[in-house]
Amino acid sequence: MDIERRERRDILPEIEGLVDLIFGLALSIGALILINTVPKDSEEILQDLLAFTYGFIILVFIWEEVTKEMILFKVETTGMLRVTYILLFLVALEPYLFNLVTQHTVASNVDEIASMLYAADLASLMVVLAFFAQKIIGGAGNNSPHVRKMYRQKRQVFVFQASVFIVSMLPVFWEFGISGTKLRFILWILAPIVALFWGFGRRQREKRQTEIPSE
Repeated sequence: MDIERRERRDILPEIEGLVDLIFGLALSIGALILINTVPKDSEEILQDLLAFTYGFIILVFIWEEVTKEMILFKVETTGMLRVTYILLFLVALEPYLFNLVTQHTVASNVDEIASMLYAADLASLMVVLAFFAQKIIGGAGNNSPHVRKMYRQKRQVFVFQASVFIVSMLPVFWEFGISGTKLRFILWILAPIVALFWGFGRRQREKRQTEIPSE
């Protein structure tokens, strides 16, 4: 048993290196896609920059969370390794699907299907993050009660984000829009904004708690 634990502990840095490699490649592919895009006017330039920024933020957010969770695991189990491989597959798919959604010449029916697949990809990534958070809550890594409490809150955010992406796949959110923007895309923007405000609020609460003088 001790030998098996040591082997799992030894493989953790290699898995972390693979995770960094896949995320780095996904970000690089996104940049290459942007470089090879030839916009027709200033409006398309702005759209391309905003789309690239969104994809960049999503990947960096997931990358950061996965890195934090792996540090807390300390030891990888066989089940968690398999889920990590699934996560890397989903990350590798992201640039391809995102390119189909954002390119200007794609057929409308392909665009709709691609956007549904992209939403499913992001929802699956959030489910994986929630799974990892649940493992930490359950005691993986023997972390402190404060860390487990924080990941209970994070799990709720991950589940909320996954739910938003799943709901956005409904056809009604593709058929209607606001000022020319599909409701599906608006929901996609909502998910990371909620995560951003949650993170800011959590840091502010922790700051206030540390500033309270002990009696």
